[in-house]
Amino acid sequence: MRSTTKKRSPLSASNAKQLEELCSWITENCERTLGWSQLTQKSGFTKEQLVELFQLYKQVTPMAFVRQVRKQRKGNNSIDSQTQLFDNIKNQGKANELN
Repeated sequence: MRSTTKKRSPLSASNAKQLEELCSWITENCERTLGWSQLTQKSGFTKEQLVELFQLYKQVTPMAFVRQVRKQRKGNNSIDSQTQLFDNIKNQGKANELN
């Protein structure tokens, strides 16, 4: 009887560096279409290797990581917009008090 247990890819220093470079690239390019084709081409890993390495290294799937980066980027933009809006309202109130 053959064992069906799948071996995990080791998280070597080389793999960790490649994965970190990919994560940086994802962050810089999160507005682009990022699918398996782009991720495998950019990283040099297969889809299966990426899934394993992301699970070990980031505790999420590659696509979940992409969604998190996009959500964070969108959230930061919203926070900046809300802060700017609040500052504008506060400044208008001060201007009205002076008049």
